[in-house]
Amino acid sequence: MKKCEHYRSGQLDRQLDPKGRFSLPVDWRPVHGESVYFVKVRVEEIPALRVFTQTAFDRKLSDIEATTDATPAQRDRARGILFGSAIESKVNEQGKLTIPKALAEDHGLTLPGAVHLVGRGELFEIFTPENGKAIQAAEENARESDAMISGMLGF
Repeated sequence: MKKCEHYRSGQLDRQLDPKGRFSLPVDWRPVHGESVYFVKVRVEEIPALRVFTQTAFDRKLSDIEATTDATPAQRDRARGILFGSAIESKVNEQGKLTIPKALAEDHGLTLPGAVHLVGRGELFEIFTPENGKAIQAAEENARESDAMISGMLGF
């Protein structure tokens, strides 16, 4: 990893307002004017919204292109699925990001209500508060029960 890149780390609880907006910490905000992309995913079998920065989204597209054991049709399909799954947004001037109402409700979020954020380097994930607790427990279990993960982390 390059040391000069901007990474999001840690876990945060935030409040959604009635319009689905929440404030991002300054160090989690993308470069001014840069897009972010919401994609529904499952992490440890737990539903989440993954928020890709433009850099992370571009890297995912590059990873698809670099998959040499995939056929051109498979790469085209993967690109299409990624673009078809992504909802583009931007952080506003006040540092707030809006989860579109339909996406928030489909994900089980309440407007207004709480969200749990988990930093993942170039991207971050959004969970309901209940699923935030579940992801913490699942990752703790993986750290304790998987010797390879425990060894890589060293804690």
